[in-house]
Amino acid sequence: MTAPNESTQGASNAKPPPGAAFEKKALHRLGDLFFRYRSFTPVPLALLLVVQARSSYPAALWGVALMAGGEWIRLTSVRAAGKATRTRQVGAKRLVTWGLYAYTRNPLYIGNFLLWIGAVLFAGGLYLPWLLGAVFIMFLLQYTLIISLEEATLTALFGPAYASYRQAVPRVIPHLRQANRAAALSTDLPKGELHPWRYAVESERSTLQVTSAVIILTVISTWIKQ
Repeated sequence: MTAPNESTQGASNAKPPPGAAFEKKALHRLGDLFFRYRSFTPVPLALLLVVQARSSYPAALWGVALMAGGEWIRLTSVRAAGKATRTRQVGAKRLVTWGLYAYTRNPLYIGNFLLWIGAVLFAGGLYLPWLLGAVFIMFLLQYTLIISLEEATLTALFGPAYASYRQAVPRVIPHLRQANRAAALSTDLPKGELHPWRYAVESERSTLQVTSAVIILTVISTWIKQ
C-alpha cells in the first residue's frame, strides 16, 4: 500500500511536467468512463461465456462457491455503504470505514472479481483458460483506472480523514489480523451502523438477477450440447 504522503517524501515541490498532468487527466477520464458503464463492460464476456459453455464437475462446484462468496462480499459491503454504491457518479457523501471497509478499501470490486471468476469456472468449456485470462485483464485494466480516480476524488472530498483511512487500510488485499483491524478503526475515523440484510438484498436485486440468468443460461447451453 502506498502511504498518502509518500509522493512528497524525499522529493522536491516542483510541479509535474505538463505532459504528465495531461496523461493523468486522460486516465481519470477513462476511469470515469469505465465507472459509469462498469455494469455493461462484462456483457460481451457473459455472452461468450454462455455460448461456449460446457459445465462440468468439479469446476462448476468451485464456480458456484466463488460466486456465492463474491455475492456475500457484495451484500456485506452494501450493508455498510448503502445504495450509494449504485451511483454512476464518482464521489461520496460520507467516508465509509466500517464493516468490510475496515479490512479493504474496495470490497465491492473483490466481490465482482470473485463473481466473474466463479461464472467462468461454472461455465467451463473449451475456452476456459482464455476466459479466465480475459477476466483478469479486464478487471486489472478497468478497476485500476476506476480506483485511481476514486482515490483522487476521495482525497479531494475528505482530506485528512481519507488520508488516515488510506494509511490504515489496504487498497485491495484485506487486512485479516486483529491488530490491523484495530488500527483501521481508530477513533479519528468516522463510523456508522450496518444496514439490515433485507436492505442489502433489495439493493443487490439486479446483480442477483444477472447472476441467476447467467447460471440458468449456462445450464441450458450445456444441456443443448449434450
